[in-house]
Amino acid sequence: MAVEHRNLHLRLQEFCDCYMETDFKQEMDTVSREQERARSAEEWEEAALKFLALAIMYGTTEGARKLTLIRSGHGEIGLHVDATGSYKLPAPPPRIADDMFRIMRSITHLEAPKASEPVSLGLQNDRLDIQVVFDREGDRESLTIAFP
Repeated sequence: MAVEHRNLHLRLQEFCDCYMETDFKQEMDTVSREQERARSAEEWEEAALKFLALAIMYGTTEGARKLTLIRSGHGEIGLHVDATGSYKLPAPPPRIADDMFRIMRSITHLEAPKASEPVSLGLQNDRLDIQVVFDREGDRESLTIAFP
């Protein structure tokens, strides 16, 4: 009997496909509220994958140059979009942000404080090539997704 194992990269692609026709900002708010009911590590991970997929899809449809998730040592989280202008999106709760960093480090296999790696996401009959950049200085860490 074969055991099905869907890795984080595949699951992220599946969530991007799943949410492709939704209101991304509204769904981010929904995921943030739903996480309050999360009890297991699997539920937290799923919420982080959903939030990450929604943020990527939002950046893509808005023609963003980059999307940056910033986490400070004081627990402050920010989600910034650099598109036509520069503005903030609703930030994920700290636990979801922690998992977003962990998931993207796992997908890219990057552990260094400052590192970058291209990632390709297969979406329906197309693909999206993004650049994932990590930057850690002191107690401040950022995860940037750069769009083509």
